[in-house]
Amino acid sequence: MKYDAILIGAGQGGGPLSHRFADLGWKVALIEESYLGGTCVNTGCTPTKTMVASAQVAHYARNAARWGVRASAVTVDFAPVNRKN
Repeated sequence: MKYDAILIGAGQGGGPLSHRFADLGWKVALIEESYLGGTCVNTGCTPTKTMVASAQVAHYARNAARWGVRASAVTVDFAPVNRKN
């Protein structure tokens, strides 16, 4: 097959760029080793931000007495945290 563009990586730039080229009528191949969306969406930025936000909430709950709030034992269930990614 012949392509007008071959893009490597379906991260933040690869996906939109391949769509733009296709909209222009180009024949495009998009190559991705793992997951569409790239590292940031699948294992990097987004999941990390979710985990950091959950950790911050747990920290506030564990230290609630500083603000005059009584909270019992605080635990984190990672299954719901991971579903938000």
